[in-house]
Amino acid sequence: MLGRELCSTLSQKHEVIAWDIQEIDITDRLTTLQSLKDLKPELIINSAAFVDVDLCETDPDSAWRINALGSQNLALAAQEVGGALLYISTDYVFDGQSTDDYDEVAQVHPINHYGRSKLAGERLAVQICPRTYIVRTSWLIGHHPNSYVERVLKAAKRDGVVRMAPDQIESPTYTGDLTQAVSILIETGAYGCYNITSLGACTRVEFARFVLEQAGRFEAVETADPSQIKRIARRPSRTVLDCRLFQLLTGQKLPDWRDGIRAYFARELASGASVL
Repeated sequence: MLGRELCSTLSQKHEVIAWDIQEIDITDRLTTLQSLKDLKPELIINSAAFVDVDLCETDPDSAWRINALGSQNLALAAQEVGGALLYISTDYVFDGQSTDDYDEVAQVHPINHYGRSKLAGERLAVQICPRTYIVRTSWLIGHHPNSYVERVLKAAKRDGVVRMAPDQIESPTYTGDLTQAVSILIETGAYGCYNITSLGACTRVEFARFVLEQAGRFEAVETADPSQIKRIARRPSRTVLDCRLFQLLTGQKLPDWRDGIRAYFARELASGASVL
């Protein structure tokens, strides 16, 4: 979802070579180093990740192999070829217990293997390659099968009602907006850690209601009891990120999350896709 959007955005200004799992296995160190040594990229963007939070909990070895060791391998490759690295990270590096928004120096404390493995990926990247951007973002919404928007719409069509838990507050971030921000960030040469999300935040319940409204649907959204939802991994309750540093550096900020959803639907309609 994010990788394709990055290719579309960055290819407007840069030569982009896109590799998926068929072209490169970032957990294979020797092959990864050799492939990138031959290519000598100026910037490596690591948007590869094991993102299924519950599967990360039941298969932590895979989570750490992809999110941590994969990051380490790409950092080694970037350092070897003299290039820069950009690592896409997550708000799940925080435990969600703070009532304040998390800035870049807030205390990290992940509470599941997804968050821990992503934090390890951050640390390995910056330890190995000083020319590293860390981009912490949140709850990505994009044009991809089974995106969160599609899941809401499919549930409404299938069940006549959408049931969502109210126990998480995050900032839904449209990939079209995020990739524009990444494009701006890499022009600065200011390596470091940056929070980049849409403005504002909401619960899953509020998100579903807004999506249905934008889709012109009228199904009800019910608040589900979190204890009745089958979830293996713990989730942080409130992971709203303070994006001030990116805004001060670039003079830019992402739109409100609602505007991101509007942009999502506008693009879907313009492409001729059907809204369920």
